[in-house]
Amino acid sequence: MFCKELAITPPLRHLVHCLLYIQQESPKAANLFYFHPPTPQSGICFHFEHSISVYKPSKQTFINQPQTVVVGPQVSPVLIRSQAEYRAVRVGLLPGALYRLTGIPQDQLLDQSVDAEIIFGNELKTLNAMLRQTVLPETALQLIEQFLLNQLPKCRPIHPLDDAMYRLWSQPDALKMDQVALKSGLCVRQFERISHQRIGMHPKLYYKIIRFSKAYHMLEKGEYNNWTDLAYKNNYYDRQHLKKDFRYFTGKNLMDIQQEIRNNSMTIQSKLRYE
Repeated sequence: MFCKELAITPPLRHLVHCLLYIQQESPKAANLFYFHPPTPQSGICFHFEHSISVYKPSKQTFINQPQTVVVGPQVSPVLIRSQAEYRAVRVGLLPGALYRLTGIPQDQLLDQSVDAEIIFGNELKTLNAMLRQTVLPETALQLIEQFLLNQLPKCRPIHPLDDAMYRLWSQPDALKMDQVALKSGLCVRQFERISHQRIGMHPKLYYKIIRFSKAYHMLEKGEYNNWTDLAYKNNYYDRQHLKKDFRYFTGKNLMDIQQEIRNNSMTIQSKLRYE
């Protein structure tokens, strides 16, 4: 698996957390699969000549996805399939950034993926056409960076809640929720209401996803000695507490998740950063 990350230019640093190019060749006559659990990052996924499909349990089938997808807040896992070489650029957005870019209340995008051309129009259609002809990762990253820079004049202003939720990424146990609300200049009720609009969910659920995602990141990278070690490194009380969250966010037990990671054709969660 080949990855290349573009340093975030200063004008985008209040909006974008990562610009990551991912390329994974497909084995002959085989599909690529990736079990993707929830993360605290919403974003935009740009694909190249081959789009992907996502398994929908309600329909018990894989649904083809558009070339470029706006990915809303995620609380449920998805299974991604690519029937050819996987080439994509993942734009990981900071808390509140997708609301600022689109104006769509984020609770309306919960567990949803939307064709980015519907939201961004002809400018995105033109970019998609250019990406289909792009070979070099550097060129693709620069084209997407310029697209994002072009969105800045239309972007809604940052809110203190956005910064407060971002601080939870690197300091998940630094403050209690009422203290986080206070730091945002809001009462708890206002904090919860605005969180649904800008983050897509209750702040306590968002915190749980941050903690779970960090644990899954370590699991995928193998940075733990045993389940108890993984639990303590990620602010869980014990193994049972860890097990409960993994069951909640993946629908699987810990041993099954380990096997799922072994079966994955690539590792995406391990590329995430929290700083």
